[in-house]
Amino acid sequence: MIHLPPFFLRRLLLSVLIALAWPAWADERPRRVAGLIERVVVGSTGAEFEAKLDTGATLSSIDATEVTRTRRSGRTWIDFTVVRVDGSRVKLSGRLVRHVYIKQAGGTTRRPVVLLELCIGSVFRTVEVNLANRDGLDYDVLVGRNFLGGHFMVDPARVHVLTPKCPVSRAK
Repeated sequence: MIHLPPFFLRRLLLSVLIALAWPAWADERPRRVAGLIERVVVGSTGAEFEAKLDTGATLSSIDATEVTRTRRSGRTWIDFTVVRVDGSRVKLSGRLVRHVYIKQAGGTTRRPVVLLELCIGSVFRTVEVNLANRDGLDYDVLVGRNFLGGHFMVDPARVHVLTPKCPVSRAK
């Protein structure tokens, strides 16, 4: 039997543990702290909204009225209007990717899901956003885990922690 010095065994054991743990460390990305309410830039038009960040929501959601379907380059697009609290109107558009069924206390509703560009702080991503009637709710945009995951930790005691710093070429 081979006899190895204790320091060699300790180094070998430490090397094995580091090698096993390395994939977990490599996948860890720094996460920014965001408040419960943040400013979000939506779409290539650079429209800015107050949004509620909701870690309990799988998908992001936006208030949509005057919803119409159009065909562009053989694909279905949804054009819609967001009526802000102050009464101003913002026209947005996104490519339809699917429909989802949302369960609520009043029953189940079918909603279209479009791809939209969102920017919070310096994080800019194109994500799926469902179109909903958010009348009576305080915020026109709800940002869910599909945008937040892996990028943000939400501190519900804080608001307006981040300022949108979107790429100039993407948002105006």
